Amino acid sequence: MTFKNIRILCISIIACFICYANAIRFRSTRDLALAMDIIGQVYVEPADPKDLYRSAMNGMMKSLDPHSSYIAADSLPSFQSYFEQQFGGLGVSLDGPPRRPHLTVVTTLFNSPAFRAGLLPGDVIAKIDDEEVRHNMVDQVSSKLRGKEGTSVTLEIERAGSLFSKTIVREKIDVESVIGDRRRGDGTWDYTMQYDPRIAYFRIELFGEKTAKELQKAIESCKDTARALVIDLRDNSGGLLLSATDICDLFLDDGQIVTTRGRDQKIDEEIDANVGTVVPNSVPIAVIVNENSASASEIVAACLKDRNRCLVVGVRSFGKGSVQNVIPLEGGRAALRLTTAYYYPPSGHRIHRRENQPTDAWGVDPTEGCEIDLTEEELAKTIARFRQRSDPSANGMIPRSTEAKTDSDSLDPSLKDDTQLQLAVCKLQEAISGQP
Repeated sequence: MTFKNIRILCISIIACFICYANAIRFRSTRDLALAMDIIGQVYVEPADPKDLYRSAMNGMMKSLDPHSSYIAADSLPSFQSYFEQQFGGLGVSLDGPPRRPHLTVVTTLFNSPAFRAGLLPGDVIAKIDDEEVRHNMVDQVSSKLRGKEGTSVTLEIERAGSLFSKTIVREKIDVESVIGDRRRGDGTWDYTMQYDPRIAYFRIELFGEKTAKELQKAIESCKDTARALVIDLRDNSGGLLLSATDICDLFLDDGQIVTTRGRDQKIDEEIDANVGTVVPNSVPIAVIVNENSASASEIVAACLKDRNRCLVVGVRSFGKGSVQNVIPLEGGRAALRLTTAYYYPPSGHRIHRRENQPTDAWGVDPTEGCEIDLTEEELAKTIARFRQRSDPSANGMIPRSTEAKTDSDSLDPSLKDDTQLQLAVCKLQEAISGQP
């Protein structure tokens, strides 16, 4: 046999092995396509191939973890607009299963359609256009609430055991992700606390593309008076990793923020702070978390706690320490939201809560002496307080004082209704009491 024939034979053998390997690799894919084809041809009722495809994709994602999902073409625009912080909708922030038993209003955007319709924090969304949704996750209903400006949606609301309906017309919504201590009469936020003007208050609602810049602008608006900061992350279910790391960078001069590890615990990325800070290291910070603070919220809380840059007040956080990448499909019209890594704060402590794991090995715990939970009654008062101070029609512009009030709550008697915030303020007052 000539050398030429031997070379051809070797190439043929290699090609056969490659074809065989690919046949093994794609056998399940081929079988899936065959099953869809058979269903389409002989199933007793007509079956839409698009519905079969979507069901197959959803089934695969559900077999992985609760945070991986298939984003269909009709859902992708609303998914993207959430992080872009602009969309056509009602202006309502929701939370639901698995963090809450029911689909619940967290807050409404000032002067939004939901705000003007009278929706309140704590309201349960029972139905959307006659479809039962109270046990649905937020991702499952967001596309039903968002839509073209000028179109309407009917909600059935459950409040204090009573049901009533509201038909609301959608508008263009610019989402604010950083809110303050109270809203002024003109709709802007005052970030300086009424109770003690030496302390600034920032509640972060989500981690979107604009959040870090919003927070920096808010901090700079009161930097001449603020000697301590409260960052309230309660009920914040997360958002963009970059947004969380940019926020951490506002308070750190250097060093590690977070590390992500993929399959086999291999390091995917190590993110460090840039030189220089917006907030000097001498300014004490309290971060408030609760059982619904997740993902990007936990990155911020864990990083600043590990770097001795803050006190963490409240109760242990949710325990979502996974990172999702959005992978385009169908020519960019749809996508996979796929868990590709876990993140770890500077201490290396595991944030992610897994099933059948020790109960003390996940989440972000409060700093010693700063753990405080809310009873159902206290939670109701906290929600009512938040609503009242977000509404200029009910709150107006509460007069500010230029002096700290450390021995009386007469400047803000409502602070006693939020014991977690009250404890955070007390700890910060202690920290700045000895400062000049």
